[in-house]
Amino acid sequence: MTSGVTRSDVSSARVAVPALGRDGMLVVLAGAAGVMDAVAYLGLGVFTTMMTGNTALLAFAIARGELGPLLRAGLALAAFGTGAAIGTLITGRSPCRGEWRSAVTGALACEAILLGVFAAVWHVAGPARGTGTTGLLILVSGLAMGIQSAAIRDLGIPGVATTYITSTLTSLSGELVGWARSNDGTRARRVRLLAAVVVSYGLGALVGAVLEGRSSTSVVVVVVNAFLRHGHEPPQAAPRDDRRSALAAASRE
Repeated sequence: MTSGVTRSDVSSARVAVPALGRDGMLVVLAGAAGVMDAVAYLGLGVFTTMMTGNTALLAFAIARGELGPLLRAGLALAAFGTGAAIGTLITGRSPCRGEWRSAVTGALACEAILLGVFAAVWHVAGPARGTGTTGLLILVSGLAMGIQSAAIRDLGIPGVATTYITSTLTSLSGELVGWARSNDGTRARRVRLLAAVVVSYGLGALVGAVLEGRSSTSVVVVVVNAFLRHGHEPPQAAPRDDRRSALAAASRE
């Protein structure tokens, strides 16, 4: 007696992930965030991913009575927070679960569009940007990075963030201590991922600093779009026991 399970059922029970792999995509996005932070800080005077830095810049501006820096830092904080809320709304629309959901890719698609707008405005405006154009660039880039933060948060990977590296670095230090004590393979994989995210952000910031004022914004758009081309919705994973049963049934056919 055979069950109705076919090999196609077994395939659909597997969790599909983007071609780069979830961890690879996190590393790519961390690099893109690093590029964006360098471009924003050197070109606009604020960070658009690192809100700890903007909070400090806001406090400095208040203490010194500097209106311009105060408005820029405040706008960056507000834009990032709004982007995070938008990203949460996007990722919360899909009830399916899995290692990578279409809602996450959808949120990142919105980020890519915003970064495209950022790149276009940056290059059209040129180096002689007025106050209004600077504010628009801060707004668009802050929204984009906030959306990315919410999308990565939706993945539910403890300790991993692509836009606030302080959290990731803290997690890396903790995992290194745990790995040194236990030499556990799972911890080793997490250490590699966390270290790769931190290094990728730093390298991205280096690239952004070198290319700032030239083609740096294009680099951000290319990186994120390359990421999105590999992304697709994974079907909901079947429970582990169900997958084993399906495999066993398929092997008896």
